[in-house]
Amino acid sequence: MKYDGIIFDFNGTLFFDTKYHVLAWNEISMELCGREVTEEIMDKEISGVPNAEAILKMKPELSRAEAEEYSRKKEELYRGFVQNAPGGEHLVKGAEELFSWLKENSIPFTIASASIIENISFFVDYFHLDRWLDPQMIVYDDGSYADKVNMFLEAKKRIRADRVLIFEDSLSGIRCAGEIGADVIALETPSMKDVYGQYPNVIHTVRDFEGITEYLK
Repeated sequence: MKYDGIIFDFNGTLFFDTKYHVLAWNEISMELCGREVTEEIMDKEISGVPNAEAILKMKPELSRAEAEEYSRKKEELYRGFVQNAPGGEHLVKGAEELFSWLKENSIPFTIASASIIENISFFVDYFHLDRWLDPQMIVYDDGSYADKVNMFLEAKKRIRADRVLIFEDSLSGIRCAGEIGADVIALETPSMKDVYGQYPNVIHTVRDFEGITEYLK
């Protein structure tokens, strides 16, 4: 294999959860300014923006402390929507099989996510991620990373890998991967399907993880 390690984004990559973020943001936005949040608004105004900053745009007169409190409330709402999903939720098709294949072949991998620790702990428990990797290896937003470039570099360090392949869905994540010289397999989203070709480090786009090991051998 030409890569000696794999890094996964989580939200929108291993778990398609936009609808739950929309529901949570909608409740916060309706409370703060009476405005509904749609997937289009999520894509154009909220995705990639720190929670507190998005909240201050909704209601500028809030203090930073109040914005942070609403941020925590939004994430609590999000976790509740996921936990109460009818029939339960699952990782993207093929993800569990890919994790098992990587583990069986002793290929180091981890997750680098902009999620906060409360969400990461929830994901570990809900999806039983500790079946495949040590949760201590997961890189998350603990307030010490300026951007995802630094998160990817830390993830490389933790798995002791030099040439990594990154699975991402966001353009900001793809750009950050490019800054560290990493190839990307992008998880397609309808709003950005035609944009991925603008990034030379995107070697392939997929809808799920079925059959993905062919690109890793």
